[in-house]
Amino acid sequence: MRNHGGLSILIHPNITNPKRDHTVDPVWIGRPLGVHEEVLGEEDEAEEALEVNTEPTLGAYG
Repeated sequence: MRNHGGLSILIHPNITNPKRDHTVDPVWIGRPLGVHEEVLGEEDEAEEALEVNTEPTLGAYG
């Protein structure tokens, strides 16, 4: 945690609600940044459990 080098890192669970995962239940290392909630769907929309992403990449907002 001390060696994040000034980067902002979002750590979140992967449960059945991506919006809640990213906006209510995350932990930030470094300065918290804004989350593009419009791409996450509605908070009460449950989804199937997501597969674990072991190779994350920067997307369109990166």
